[in-house]
Amino acid sequence: MGTPAIAHFGTTIMEAAPPPGTRQQDVPLDGTLGRTLEFLDVLGFKPHIQNMYEGIGRQYIWRRGEPGDVDYVEQDNFTSYVAEPRPDTDGPRIGDTVFRLTHSNPTATLQALLDRNLITVSNEAELAAFLDGTADWLLMSAPQGQIYEFGVTQADTADNHCVYVWTDEARLEEVAGNFVEHFGMTRGDVEDFHGVARLLPLRRKSPGVTIGLLHHPTNRVLAPRWTDDIFKEAGFSHYRMGALDKAQTVAFTRQAFPDGGDVSFVYFEDSYLELVQA
Repeated sequence: MGTPAIAHFGTTIMEAAPPPGTRQQDVPLDGTLGRTLEFLDVLGFKPHIQNMYEGIGRQYIWRRGEPGDVDYVEQDNFTSYVAEPRPDTDGPRIGDTVFRLTHSNPTATLQALLDRNLITVSNEAELAAFLDGTADWLLMSAPQGQIYEFGVTQADTADNHCVYVWTDEARLEEVAGNFVEHFGMTRGDVEDFHGVARLLPLRRKSPGVTIGLLHHPTNRVLAPRWTDDIFKEAGFSHYRMGALDKAQTVAFTRQAFPDGGDVSFVYFEDSYLELVQA
């Protein structure tokens, strides 16, 4: 059986290289990495896979649940010894990504994250509404800088496994068409996204996933990506997608990293993908 097209997200974490002669696995899990793993622990994630890449960084893949669960999810936390913060901008950049995280008991879990100072919420009104039960979803930033949309577990995989990507308004239709062609997505109606963007949803029932193309309601021009180097930019996001015809999609994309067995690492439009066969 090949690598499955599941909810698998990843974010680059900046970490200093260990002193000469120190084994990577002996370096404490502290700093941003440690806080990110604590964040995942509160959400019910458990260690799954660990890899040490000498001279490059460390990788800790944690997961919650079992494959086949409607809310099964993996988070790939990998550190890079050359990562650095990107220059500030007054808004999101093309390709910036938001992942949805759901939980069976979101209110109590959110309070635990707040009590441990593990998240940042920029919209205080949305936070208050979520805590008093009048808002279903909340945008929050985790210790590694990744932004998540948080809410209660949904009944369908495609409503738990959601990825939102900031997209150039001028190319919105072209990008949407390519997702439809290569991944068998169905378009929905444009809707509001937390008051900060317009959202064009693209949904696939099986393997369940929703891709949301975010664009400014005022058609404001987005800043371009700072770099395509996933090792250089702290906070660089990636995710897994299953193609209808993987070979055809590989030919359409740019290679980001040498293939790893049945997984191809590619740039598809504004996203860095772990591409597998659906």
